[in-house]
Amino acid sequence: MREAEGKGLDPDRAPMTIDAAIRLQERAWALLSERKLDEAFNAAREALHLIEACEGPASPDAANLLNDLAEIEIERQRFEAARALAEKAGLILEGLGDRFTGDDAARIRVKTFDLLGEIGRVQGDYEQAEAEIKKALAIAANELGEASEEVANARNSLGVLYKFSGRFEEALTLYERALSTLTAVYGDGSLEAAVLYHNLGGVLHAKGDAGKAEAYGRKAWDISRRHLGNDHRRAILDASAYASILDALGRYDESEPIYRRALTLLQDLLGAEHYEVAAILHNLAAVSVARGRFAEGENDYRRALRIKETVLGEDHPDTALTRNNLGRLLIQAGRSGEGLALLQKAVATLEKRLAPGHPHRMIARRNLEEAIGSFTDSG
Repeated sequence: MREAEGKGLDPDRAPMTIDAAIRLQERAWALLSERKLDEAFNAAREALHLIEACEGPASPDAANLLNDLAEIEIERQRFEAARALAEKAGLILEGLGDRFTGDDAARIRVKTFDLLGEIGRVQGDYEQAEAEIKKALAIAANELGEASEEVANARNSLGVLYKFSGRFEEALTLYERALSTLTAVYGDGSLEAAVLYHNLGGVLHAKGDAGKAEAYGRKAWDISRRHLGNDHRRAILDASAYASILDALGRYDESEPIYRRALTLLQDLLGAEHYEVAAILHNLAAVSVARGRFAEGENDYRRALRIKETVLGEDHPDTALTRNNLGRLLIQAGRSGEGLALLQKAVATLEKRLAPGHPHRMIARRNLEEAIGSFTDSG
């Protein structure tokens, strides 16, 4: 979120100090857009120090800058630090209570809860994430109106969470409502609408309707590369999401070059140890396995698993998903001992972290049972 979605600093208080803080905040936003994350963090932190010296540590402007810092920490994959910053912003806003009202106040509160929801989702704490995003949605609807962009964005955030949680029909409904709002404001071919086309393609793919998903995925990619160019991070991620739909359709000749290009570009843009790199490696490994290149697939799964363990933790559902796929590959390759151990660990995580009906949980359990059966038969 940037200024258009939140609130800049109030220039009417202590003008010289506020002016300096505004410049630093705007510099932080610019640096963040350029992915100069350390510099962005330093600029936002310096702005916060100026505001705290001028207004005290519990002002609306301080809360706003804490949100900015939390957003930068999310980009740096420092999720616990991001949570602490967003929670501090929330405590400030709670303390201000009815002394801080109006649209700007609502937008800052919505951003705080949305950030906390995003952090919870990324860390696999889906129940807590849902509570936070629902707070954001309620504030946006009550104070900014059902037709507001903030309501659409909160619905989208909740839809993303429900997709990860396996609640596909609820996610689909939320995405459709958000898309209706955003297309009314920005148009069918806007970047804002493309976010929803990307997500609609993703949830339809997850539901098993790759045929219907393809049109949405392709549209998201077409819009993002038209507006931003083929080498922009967002266009690359849209391309990769579209490639995963192509995989479901068995069109590996089309998907594999997309993944390989995305991997090269994302490693340059984000670094070799970024989660998005791991996601590409996971999908590329699946393509290699489907095409009979098992050693290549194993190498990519192992690299993806190592990155996810570092970024997300060993006990995360997404980490377990890669562990499951690697274990299944090793079982197929006749390396039953290591493969079975990986499948058992994956199932333990998924059955602890996901609801009983989640497809990833059920697939992993089936893979484990089949592996045990084949292991027993061969013994």
